[in-house]
Amino acid sequence: MTAYLFPVKTAFILFPFLAMFLLIPFLIFNYRKYGYLNKWRSFILYSLLLYLLNAYFLVILPLPQTYDTCSLQPANTQHMQLSPFYFVQEISNHTSALLTKPATYFHLLKESAFLQVAFNVLLTVPFGIYLRYYFRRSFLQTICISLCLSLFFELTQVTGLYGIYNCAYRLFDIDDLFLNTLGGVIGFIIAPIFTYFLPQANELDSHIDLETKPVGFVRRFIAMQIDWIFLSIVVPVIKNKGNSFFVSNIQSYTNIYELIFITCSIFIYFIIIPYFTNGKTIGKALLRIYVKGKSDRITMKELFIRYGIFYFVLGGINYILSSSSILNLTEPLVLLVTLLFQFVINGLFIIHVLLHVFSQDKLLFYEHISHTRNAITLKKLTNDYLSAFFHTHE
Repeated sequence: MTAYLFPVKTAFILFPFLAMFLLIPFLIFNYRKYGYLNKWRSFILYSLLLYLLNAYFLVILPLPQTYDTCSLQPANTQHMQLSPFYFVQEISNHTSALLTKPATYFHLLKESAFLQVAFNVLLTVPFGIYLRYYFRRSFLQTICISLCLSLFFELTQVTGLYGIYNCAYRLFDIDDLFLNTLGGVIGFIIAPIFTYFLPQANELDSHIDLETKPVGFVRRFIAMQIDWIFLSIVVPVIKNKGNSFFVSNIQSYTNIYELIFITCSIFIYFIIIPYFTNGKTIGKALLRIYVKGKSDRITMKELFIRYGIFYFVLGGINYILSSSSILNLTEPLVLLVTLLFQFVINGLFIIHVLLHVFSQDKLLFYEHISHTRNAITLKKLTNDYLSAFFHTHE
């Protein structure tokens, strides 16, 4: 039992880190495919990730202490077992249970030959449940996909973890292909027992109206980060030796030409381009959102007020205060007052955002002033961020 607990423990330890690593791609995928983030779907998919991580670690762990596994094995070591149903012979050779005496069947639960077979079946039972419930695969498809998963496990073992070890440290067993596939089939058959009280996977989005659903701040933040990453790579600051917008020094704060360049870049990217793409930037298009005004098409005035307040007023104040801090490093009192004022301004804005995060009103002050908001791009509209930039006002 200890041999099974170690991989499971390892999987649970690594799962939070893997989940965080995949969080942004996961969110983008859901926003792109479904238009919003469904909590139940997220729970299902992350539980599937945890299950697959456990299954994979059960297959590969514990790892050998050396990469030269060939040196640990006799020259005639067999790395493949290709006799079908060999497990039946193994159980019969090592069991004290008698076929004619049902009372002895309980002995099987203490015998390694039987437990190994039972483990290989149970390993993929959850997989079959997922395939039927969430992915809505048919019986035949479940057989094929379960077989493919089992084959992946066996190839992982026979290749010495894809060549990391020079010899296989676990046996490629053709019986495992059958037993794992059987587990997937059993999972498919018993799935209704475990999913009877759960919402139907094909009805998770039936009650959602994307046209009126507000855009969350996490989605908006990811879109904004994508936009600024794009700008920092594609539009480097002139005469700053390739430094991005995120890498600044004293010269970049005090050079008037770079200030003009940054201002023009923001104006073009966040105002001019969204005017022709009807409120879309690359980040927003990728997250399936756009800036919506009073009418179906966003106006230049609405965009200018919205982003003018956010970038040129709020951002401008921060720019001026940051420049003042750098220029007054030798004046402690002026530096302290400047930093304190900047802290108050940004603190008030953060509090303003947090208050709206936990309220029904998701519009920030500059959105109320400009009469604009973020809206979800519906499926009937184009959501390809590349084609958005070729869309012109008719």
